[in-house]
Amino acid sequence: MGTTGFLNYSRPFIDAAKKVFETMIFTKLEPQKPLIKKDNTSLGDITAFLGIMGEFEKDSIKKNYKAMLVIAFSYDTYVKVANAMLMENRTQYSQDISDVGGEICNMIMGSAKRHLVELGYSSNMAVPSIIEGKNHTISYPTSTNVVIIPMNSAYGTIYMELCYKEED
Repeated sequence: MGTTGFLNYSRPFIDAAKKVFETMIFTKLEPQKPLIKKDNTSLGDITAFLGIMGEFEKDSIKKNYKAMLVIAFSYDTYVKVANAMLMENRTQYSQDISDVGGEICNMIMGSAKRHLVELGYSSNMAVPSIIEGKNHTISYPTSTNVVIIPMNSAYGTIYMELCYKEED
């Protein structure tokens, strides 16, 4: 996929993340310059991710694809985001809020999916998973480039990662 194709695929996720954070977490996200990720180490202490697969159709040509949406948070940012979303006042990460990242991932995917359909993408997604701990690694689909989109908020920086690969 070329740069234009990836931008078309990623834009709905960026727009969805901004919408979810504004409506559910009551803060604005400010996307920063995207970067190509060089390794599999998470940029956060808590990472929510979900696998996506489906079919892309354009000009009567159909191609299967695999993708992944990743949202990474520092502990501090995660707790602040969870507090805003749940209207609580926690001071540290605990299992009681461990599923917040997965819920955010689901909401972003759900919102993005509507726009992806308009662009010709059908999407089936896995259940979101969470990895917690410093310096954990993420298993991305093979032979994909991972793009990191840092997003600043009042609660700290959130790192959204996207990767995409069309199947032969």
